[in-house]
Amino acid sequence: MKALVAKTALERELSRLERELQDLEGLLAEKRERLAALSPLPVHWRSVRCGKDCRRCPHGPYPYLRVKKEGKWRWQYLGKGWQPPEGFTRPQAFREELALYRALLKRKEALLERLERAKEALRGW
Repeated sequence: MKALVAKTALERELSRLERELQDLEGLLAEKRERLAALSPLPVHWRSVRCGKDCRRCPHGPYPYLRVKKEGKWRWQYLGKGWQPPEGFTRPQAFREELALYRALLKRKEALLERLERAKEALRGW
C-alpha cells in the first residue's frame, strides 16, 4: 500500500515538473524574442569643453560612439540632435537581460535533471 502511495506521489511530482518545464520554456522563448529585439550600442553621453573662455563649460551631454580605429579607441560625435534608433538599449541593460536569460537556462537544466531522476525512479517500479 505504501509503495502505491509513493508511486502516485512520484507521478504527481513528475506531472508538476513537466508543467513547470513547459512554463519555463514559454518564458525562455519570450526572453529570446526580447533579446533579439534589443540592439545594444556603445553610446556614451559626454559633457565636453568648447575651448573658449566660457562660464558654462563643460557643455552637453552629447552622444558619442566609442569606436576602434587603427587599433585605438576613438570618440565619434553623433550630433547634437541625435535620437536613439528604435530598439536601442544601454549595453548595461542588454547585459542584465542576457544574465536573466542565462539564469533561466540554468534553471531549465536543473529541472531537466530532476525530471530525468523522477522518470528513472518510476521505471524502477
